[in-house]
Parts: sequence; structure tokens; C-alpha cells
Amino acid sequence: AEGIPRPWRLIYYRARKMFDPNNYKGRYSVEEKEKLKKYHKLHGNDWKKISEMMSRSNLSVAMKYSEIKSDVNYGPWSKEETQKLMHAMEEVIRRRMKVEDANSLPTSDKSERDVLVDCEKLCQKLPWTEIEAEVGTRYWRQCKQKWTTILMNKMTKGQQLYKGTKRLQSRIDLIKRLYEMKAEDANEVNWEELTDTIGPVLGTYVRARFHKIKVSCVPFWQKKSFS
Repeated sequence: AEGIPRPWRLIYYRARKMFDPNNYKGRYSVEEKEKLKKYHKLHGNDWKKISEMMSRSNLSVAMKYSEIKSDVNYGPWSKEETQKLMHAMEEVIRRRMKVEDANSLPTSDKSERDVLVDCEKLCQKLPWTEIEAEVGTRYWRQCKQKWTTILMNKMTKGQQLYKGTKRLQSRIDLIKRLYEMKAEDANEVNWEELTDTIGPVLGTYVRARFHKIKVSCVPFWQKKSFS
């Protein structure tokens, strides 16, 4: 971990994830999904044991089970589902703000701060499994994607982002800014700082946009380093 400005434990987990061959086995087959359900009935949330039995990583089996553990909708979100998601998000964010601000802001300032929430609180480090349980009919990744879409629509006021030459220029600006950062890994980048290259968007959107550019424009991108 010497020379890397991160706690050794995070470096260890990151390296283990990167070099674990069980993380790169593609989609789950129907048979694997049935096995996963069967093993979960036998061993509960002992993902380490289940991962060994299925030759998949701990994270992979846990995430896949989250998707298939119950009847989940895959079509358009209903109005009721969206309302449940909004209610769950409101509760999570209010609870977080209450904990963070209880000892840091005067009482007179709390009502104003209650309305003005920065983007980090709205989209980072959220308890998605808890939110998934509140919604009930969608798994956590769907909830996260839907919430990002809702935020994006509010931030852009429903208008489409740059088109034509402006869109091309925004891509060039993004690549230039990333090059100037000289980051060795995507996780080292503060994507929120790059939002001005595209418009009123979230850092997660900028990161996804860069990934799309890389996949579509860089030959053999999987074999190349981030820098």
C-alpha cells in the first residue's frame, strides 16, 4: 500500500476484487440461478460458502441473489412504485441530514438546510438494500437507476443535454480534463468536479458517459490502463 493514498484495507479489497477470476465469468445461466436459490435456502447469507460452491465471487452471488430473490418487475415503473421510491429516498436523506447536522448547525438554519441538499447526499453511499426493501417490487440496482434518472430530469429540467458539435466538444473537454488529472484509476477521479464539461448532471453520469466513450471508441480498451 506504500505510495497509494488510501487505507490498506481498501487497497486489499480492491486488489482482491480485481484479480479474483471468479469476478469475470459472465452471465448466470438458468441452472446457476436455481442453484443459487437452493444454496441460499441451505446456508442463508453465508456468501463466502455459497461463492465457493458456485465458483463465483462473494459479491457476485450476493448481488445476483438480490435480483432473483423475489418476483421483480422489469417493465416501466408504475406511479405507485415511483412514489414508494421517492418516499424511501426522502426518509433516508432526512435521516442522514439529521445525524450530520444535529450538532453542527443552529436550529434556525436547519429548515433551510433541510431543503438545500448537495448532490453527494442525494446519490452517494445510500443504503440501496434498505431502499429495495421499501419499494418491494424492484431490486436495488433498478432503484438506483430510477433514482438517478429522476435526479437527472430535475437537474436538466427535462431538457436534452448537448447535441451535435456541442456534444462532441463536451466529450473532448472531458477527455482533456481527465488527462490533466493524471489519475491512475477511475476511483481516484472526483467525477463531481467534471460535471461542468457536460452540464447540470451528476458525477455518476459523467463517469458512465466516459465509460461509454471508452467502450465505443478505444480498441481493446479492456487491456489498457486507465491512464
